[in-house]
Amino acid sequence: MAVFKLQLEDFSTNEYELIAIHTTVEVSKLAFLLNKNLNTRFHFLDVIDKKEKREKGSFERYFFSDDKNEIFWNLLENKSVIKGANEQESLFDQFGQIMYLIPEVKKADYILKIDSEENHLDTQKIIQNISEISIVSMSYKIDKNNIKTKSNLIF
Repeated sequence: MAVFKLQLEDFSTNEYELIAIHTTVEVSKLAFLLNKNLNTRFHFLDVIDKKEKREKGSFERYFFSDDKNEIFWNLLENKSVIKGANEQESLFDQFGQIMYLIPEVKKADYILKIDSEENHLDTQKIIQNISEISIVSMSYKIDKNNIKTKSNLIF
């Protein structure tokens, strides 16, 4: 009997762009400002839970679906304060421990993932519009080929 193996790459598409955003504001305010500058309509969708060993992190996810152009936008938190499995731990035991959704870009506060069936996105214009927001200190395109944790971007 033949054995078939499925690789993660069989399910993921290369038709997406990743943009790192550096800012200190809350994700809800960033979503509001992106809506204003990018002409999007981000709304809170869900919380992504990530578990590593005995630690758990939660990352808020905002979503916008541009049905006309078939583009799906995800605004994701990249940092989360770790919650240990031990309920007895004090607040100070966990102080300063951070889990990252995409550890390869630890300095980024947020990740903007833009899924598009056709590669007609003007990523540079999007980055320029994000950089014009006064509270954003930096935004740039992430080379998705350098991301080892692509499975964290599958929703």
